[in-house]
Amino acid sequence: MRRERRLIMAVIVVSLAVFTAARAADRPGVRQWKAVEVAVPANDADEACLGRPIALALDGDHLYIVDAQDGAVKIFSKDGEFLRAVGRKGRGPGELTFPSGASVIGGRLYVADKFNYRVQAFDRAGKPCGGFSVPFAPDKVWALTGETLLVTSNPTGRPAAEKMLHIYDVGGRLRWEGLETRASSDPVFDAFRNMILVCPGEGGDFFVVFRSGERSILHFAGSGTLLGKIPVDERHAFQPMDLPFRGPKKRLLGFCWAAAWDRGFFYISAPAPVEGKDLGPGRLLSVIDREGRLTASIELPCPVHRFVVEGGRIYAVDDDGGLRIFEVVR
Repeated sequence: MRRERRLIMAVIVVSLAVFTAARAADRPGVRQWKAVEVAVPANDADEACLGRPIALALDGDHLYIVDAQDGAVKIFSKDGEFLRAVGRKGRGPGELTFPSGASVIGGRLYVADKFNYRVQAFDRAGKPCGGFSVPFAPDKVWALTGETLLVTSNPTGRPAAEKMLHIYDVGGRLRWEGLETRASSDPVFDAFRNMILVCPGEGGDFFVVFRSGERSILHFAGSGTLLGKIPVDERHAFQPMDLPFRGPKKRLLGFCWAAAWDRGFFYISAPAPVEGKDLGPGRLLSVIDREGRLTASIELPCPVHRFVVEGGRIYAVDDDGGLRIFEVVR
């Protein structure tokens, strides 16, 4: 498994990919929404520094940023002011080892405690208040309702067909699992093809977006039932990438780097060329409606790795791991 991870990182860094840069100006007839940056407070406290921010969540007046390096969830106001941190490195109650996802509902913060193979819960004061172990390294966690959680896992490449979606109740009882991995004879290629993003919807529903190879967004009920597929407008173009594997050429069709859902719209960022890295996050967001139509484009002032959207604001993490906030002007 470690060897496969090294190979994946080598492909990302030394990739022979050739990507076509996408810009809002290349989409005639599509409305252009403007992103105006909001100044974020300096946040000079050591705890406020983001070492490896890899997930964001919103709740009420708070923004939660999961910092895998520090083993903590950093909590900010929605104006970007640092408030406090929850968790620390370790394996005991309230401690985290490479946290990778978080979700908040009913005053409880749920964290995917990846290398401790568990989901932990914290109360409003940041004290541990339960959780449960899982038989895989949890990647992301989403509170679908006050009683159920969706936990995602990354495929290991060992079983022929692994499931990537798992619904648990808050007591840790498995309710459903599904979405089998796409498998071939090449586990490294499969690792790329099986990267997914989840966008929580309304009433416990959720959406799944494959980061490559699929132009459809999968719509699931909170029970795990597949409700349908939403074909995405072809103006949000695939970005072809030839992978440097031995033997026959393998082509990956890059579709999105990050995604969010808010008030009836998907926000999907296309991957883009990055100098010295070949493949990285982009600046262009496609705004897609429920039917998959490209409604608008937003060109951000900088590339962003992860983002969440609420109302007219985009909360994002940039290339340097910094918090960025943008107001969207339609």
